Amino acid sequence: MLLVGSERDWPPALKATLDGEGYGADWVGDLSLVPSLLADGKVRALFVLARPRGASDLLVLRRVREASPRTAIVVVTGTATDPDLKRAFESGATAFLSWPASTDALRHALDSADLPVAPAWRPRR
Repeated sequence: MLLVGSERDWPPALKATLDGEGYGADWVGDLSLVPSLLADGKVRALFVLARPRGASDLLVLRRVREASPRTAIVVVTGTATDPDLKRAFESGATAFLSWPASTDALRHALDSADLPVAPAWRPRR
């Protein structure tokens, strides 16, 4: 599990919950670094904070979906609003998690990557 941003950006309980559930988590400072970390197939999920994203971030998320369609992209927020949800899924998210969340909600968000990928995000052949 990768949490995009620095440790101070994330609620401490999220990493503790992921670690406690046996997922293991670490931080990656910048979203642009993520595609290079997908090559070994060990990244099961990518956690990003709900916020407006620039075009370059959206391209990175699209590359993540194309290169690793089974990697969950979980958008996390403290206060869910309709625009946050819409923006998250338009950006390629597979799940949206309002934090704090139950461990069941967390597991469901992580399992969302096993769902079929929307055609717009399928790799080109």
